Amino acid sequence: MTRPPHPLVAAAGDLLTPPPGTPHTLAPGLRARAAAALLRLALDEAMDDFWRSVSPRMVHSRGRTKALCLDWYVNPSVARQWYVVWSALSAACHHHTYELPPTPAEVKAWHADVTELLRAMPSATTGP
Repeated sequence: MTRPPHPLVAAAGDLLTPPPGTPHTLAPGLRARAAAALLRLALDEAMDDFWRSVSPRMVHSRGRTKALCLDWYVNPSVARQWYVVWSALSAACHHHTYELPPTPAEVKAWHADVTELLRAMPSATTGP
């Protein structure tokens, strides 16, 4: 199932900074982890959309492979940033008892990065 990435990013933003009047039923750390999961999902969906238009068979590859191959199709700095943010969000989404969860400030920074990447992705496309 394909989900548009922009509503996922907006939902993550609402979790990080709830609209005024919204009751705070979740702890900030839990909201941050949920927002990280939404941001990771947004990146995955945007990556699949990109590969669907360039090489549909790549949609079935693993996330890391898609990100590494991205370097051939977009500006290398965009590809590197994509991989860095995707890796950080992947680590944040996996709960380990020996690691602290991501802070809301970290996830807010990733939110800004994801927003920038989604904006840069179509303009960075150079074709094969």
